[in-house]
Amino acid sequence: MTTPDDAGTPAPDDTPRYGQRGPQPPEGAAAPGGGAPVPPGAPQPGQYGQPGQYGQPGQYGQPGQYGQPGQYGQPTPNAWGQPQYGQQGQYGQQGQYGGPVQPGYGPPSFAGRPFAPPANKPGIIPLRPLTLGEIFDGAFGAIRSNPKVMLGMSATVIAVATIVGMALGALVSGIFAPQLARLETELGSDVQVLTDMLPLLGASLVTGVVLALALPIVNGILITSVGQSVVGRKATVGEVWAQVRSKVWPLIGFSFLTNLVVYVATFLYVGLTILGFVGDVGLGIVVLLLGFAGWAVFLAWFIVRTLLIPPALVLEGQGFRSAVVRGWKLTRGAYWRTFGISLLAYIAVSVIASIVVYPFSALTTFLVTDTFGILALTAVAQIISSVVTSVFLAGVVSLLYIDVRMRREGLDVELTAAANEHAEHGTA
Repeated sequence: MTTPDDAGTPAPDDTPRYGQRGPQPPEGAAAPGGGAPVPPGAPQPGQYGQPGQYGQPGQYGQPGQYGQPGQYGQPTPNAWGQPQYGQQGQYGQQGQYGGPVQPGYGPPSFAGRPFAPPANKPGIIPLRPLTLGEIFDGAFGAIRSNPKVMLGMSATVIAVATIVGMALGALVSGIFAPQLARLETELGSDVQVLTDMLPLLGASLVTGVVLALALPIVNGILITSVGQSVVGRKATVGEVWAQVRSKVWPLIGFSFLTNLVVYVATFLYVGLTILGFVGDVGLGIVVLLLGFAGWAVFLAWFIVRTLLIPPALVLEGQGFRSAVVRGWKLTRGAYWRTFGISLLAYIAVSVIASIVVYPFSALTTFLVTDTFGILALTAVAQIISSVVTSVFLAGVVSLLYIDVRMRREGLDVELTAAANEHAEHGTA
């Protein structure tokens, strides 16, 4: 698919293709379309795909910056308020693509707005700014479009991590079993409940640590699959792993740092509350209430501001520091929308996961009494809950990232080109 540089003149044959990086203008040369010269050190437009390798899962790249508004890299608003590439006098004139529609062009629509043709939808979402329903529908559509990766691969990683965690927890409990038996003999039945619960508690703690290492990897796998499904491409397990493999440690490191911040904030809140009650009961109540409000506000702000860092890390292929800065900037000015959608998604998936896991919890409470049976059912419940939660939330977060970039950077243009290129090669 080519894009005219000026009215009636086709684009040169070296237009960047899906998976390739086209020729870039030298520093100081005029930008395509007659714009301002390319400033030295300006970033180049990102490409959706690995350079020179069609068929490999790629990254969403950085938005181009050279040129004047309406040229490559700079979006101009069209009649529907969406970013659109093109200059006035080309695509973008009144009555043409991207510009205000003259009276009589197309049938009228409700509220007096001009007729808007349906957006291109090569994959799970239409390539335009998304609504809440489209984000949720796209998250489910990503599962339907590639269940082998979204469910099979993620469930395998979570299951292995859960089983390993439970096994290590049982091993640690077995090591301390003689000490627990001696303690029960000395203190009698007063500590029997405690000694019975310690193996389960130890297994849960170890499983939590192992899952903390595995879930960031699962998140990267899911984000990669969703990114490919947006352009109508069904990535294989090997392609997904090839893109995620180099990001494993950055993803784990990011998860560790964010959890550390949450734990430190929680520790400070609990510590200050205890000190307040030690000094005076009234002061303790004040610190308890005000501290909780401050703790909740801080965590909500911090989690939302860092929510789009994993998609930037995986889909753009950036380094750790660049991805952190990039994800932080993407949420600037979009906090409340990101907060509302992500909170609603978390509440919905939590309710679904609770309903799915409830039968296993009931079995461990009323029917199963031996330790091995409780551990087995707990592991199954943990796997199901983690898969349901991770798959849906990763889809929502990925689509929030793509939505922000379509609204601000005209990513829909790049995605449309990638989808057309994939369609051409797929039908060839």
